[in-house]
Amino acid sequence: MNLYEKVNVHNKFEFLVVDSVTGKEKQKAVAYNTILDQWFNARVVNAYPSYNNGASRTYDVLQYITFGTGTGTISPTRTSLFTYLDRKTATTQQIVYGYPTSYVQKQIKLEANEYIGKTITEVGFEFYCSQFWASDSKYYLMTHALLQDSEGNQIAISKTDTDVVYITATFYCSHTPAGFGANAVYPAADKNYIARWVLTGGFDTTVRFSKFNLEYSSDMLSYSSGGQQIRTGEKSMDLSTAIGNLATGKMDLPMLTFLDSECNNRIIKHLGVAGIGAITFPNHDLFPPYLVERIPIGTGDGVLTDFNIKAPLIMLGSETIYVNNVAKVRDVDYTIDYENNCGDWYENYHTAGLTCKSAGVSFGDLASKTPNSSYDYRDPFSWWNCYDRTVYPSSCTVNDVNPIKIDFGTAKACNTLKFDILTVPAARIDTLKIQYSTNGTDWTDVSGLSRTGQVWKFTEVSARYWRTFLSGEGNATVVVTSSGMTGSPITLSVPVASSDTASIVAGKIKTALENNANISALYDASVSGANVILTAKTPIANVSSLNIALSNGTCAGLTTVSTSTDTTAGVAAVKQQENINIAGTVGTSGNATVVVTANGMANSPINLSVPVTSGDSATTVANKVNAALNQNSDITNFFTISAANGSYVRLTVKTAAANDPTLNISIANGTCTGLTTISTSTTDASGNAGTKQVETLTVAGSVSYNWTYSLYYQSFPTRDGQSFGSTFFLGKTVPGLKFTTPPPAGAAIDATYSLEYPFKTANNLLRFTYSIVLQRG
Repeated sequence: MNLYEKVNVHNKFEFLVVDSVTGKEKQKAVAYNTILDQWFNARVVNAYPSYNNGASRTYDVLQYITFGTGTGTISPTRTSLFTYLDRKTATTQQIVYGYPTSYVQKQIKLEANEYIGKTITEVGFEFYCSQFWASDSKYYLMTHALLQDSEGNQIAISKTDTDVVYITATFYCSHTPAGFGANAVYPAADKNYIARWVLTGGFDTTVRFSKFNLEYSSDMLSYSSGGQQIRTGEKSMDLSTAIGNLATGKMDLPMLTFLDSECNNRIIKHLGVAGIGAITFPNHDLFPPYLVERIPIGTGDGVLTDFNIKAPLIMLGSETIYVNNVAKVRDVDYTIDYENNCGDWYENYHTAGLTCKSAGVSFGDLASKTPNSSYDYRDPFSWWNCYDRTVYPSSCTVNDVNPIKIDFGTAKACNTLKFDILTVPAARIDTLKIQYSTNGTDWTDVSGLSRTGQVWKFTEVSARYWRTFLSGEGNATVVVTSSGMTGSPITLSVPVASSDTASIVAGKIKTALENNANISALYDASVSGANVILTAKTPIANVSSLNIALSNGTCAGLTTVSTSTDTTAGVAAVKQQENINIAGTVGTSGNATVVVTANGMANSPINLSVPVTSGDSATTVANKVNAALNQNSDITNFFTISAANGSYVRLTVKTAAANDPTLNISIANGTCTGLTTISTSTTDASGNAGTKQVETLTVAGSVSYNWTYSLYYQSFPTRDGQSFGSTFFLGKTVPGLKFTTPPPAGAAIDATYSLEYPFKTANNLLRFTYSIVLQRG
């Protein structure tokens, strides 16, 4: 087959003159380039080979911006400026790839102290081709233009000592891939190698074919490394042997042939050059349907309904199914899946075309591990012989932070996940999480999950992003111990979920503590970040046995804490108490003066006049003082007045608080005589508000299980001539042929159908060539 692609190229320069003193714009100019024959010589003809084994076909030929002072008539055949002034290395400002137009933008700057007095009238791109002998090295002019104003009139820039001149060049490539036909696939714009080749150099010289459905031909680029060429056919061509024609701008690539011994036993769904385009099959113009008649499928047993139809891809509607030579009716007697109808073939899984190095794939923390250069460890994702001593370690860790994660690029319907060779740890096998996402951020567990061995089935769901890991979920065990607490020690099972952080776990422990009546009767639970805090409801003497212990129980990933932190020791509250011991006997009747002082008491200090009678003893006076105290509501609101106790008068604050040094009871004679004056009362008990005991459990770690996933290097079984090692598969598996009712025991089942995809075998050759046409836009 011979195909070609057509590309338009054009170029323009923009000049901006800025006053270096004021910073203001002084002048603008534009130059619309002529793409010279020398550029086509470089790209198409490869006319400037370099001594260092390269060639101008794949060089960046837009290396320098050159400028001059001449004028004249520009022609595509010119090879130099009219009057050369100088050149500068162009700095790339941006490269933009898109359809239909891609471009590279480069710039140089002429400083104020450069080229003073020069008049710039022309500009162009240049390419420097180095040779073994420096004297043979040379600059080649690739494009050429004269300066114009906004009206298209030729102008000049007269450079002064205050002018800073910015020369910005934009080289455009207009290319909408179409040469492989309307039914083909083409590269994503940022992987369009024709645009890359035109703008910066580099070329895709490999012809590939794929057995997987692709959205873009450029998807095949990732299939060429890490052994993937074993699965998809590929062969490289020598670009230096391409034939270029300057007159037509056409470059004919060499014919490439897959020989009878190369890339056999492979279905071809796409064939082409990844960075340019690929033919999509079925394409009946190139590969007419091939009829397979009465191939034996199996024998009925009266129970089995699912059968392998023995072909990977069948032409839609082409089948006839026979049971004991009687043709059956589709969608009445049977259903058939045309794309996935060979049972549990590895190729039927969406992941079968991937390795752990593929774009969108990460396998635990494998990428950050040091490769093991002693053995050829197999890629844990690919089922074919895929290894690289510079990539693969002996093992990696898979967990919720670094799961096995896949971005398919587009939504893929999945209902099956399986592991081959590697055994999932038995202790955690039923905690395997399979999750999907539409945005790569918000994850949902699959539903209807069931397991048989190392194969998990679930309700089919379509999503772009998938991940799996062994979950650390389960019940964390919390044990609370405290003397005086009913049921101590109390053991709590706290359900935790995979990926719960220490703070989240702390919150769940708090809730569990609050929900236990015996704990909450004595303590208030709170949380601060990852700290779970128990605070005694009342200030009491420190409970030395108080402890909160944490262990993983049936979950995994949390740090065991045997002894919690006694953050604040408990101190019992003390109510301040003061007394006076009245002395003397009343001589002259009158009023004794009593003064009560206390911070926080209303109307403090309070003066009381207590009537006493001649001959009253100290005890009698004490009783009269107590009676007077009890009649003052400000005092009784603040103090408890002790019962009669001989000559003592005693006050106790009702609310424990820090000691009040101003609290005082005094007594003096006032208008009576005979009593001993007491100015300062005696402290029975210093006040203390007390301290509530605080115990803190600091949760560390997260709910996660570190699955040590070992890679293998030993010899492995082979399948279809290919060895496979540690493997992971995710995709959609369905029965190929499913009968509505089981065929009877002994019934012969066979089928006729058409195949419409090429199948590379030793009996055929595959030849491919294409051309590219470049023209001035």
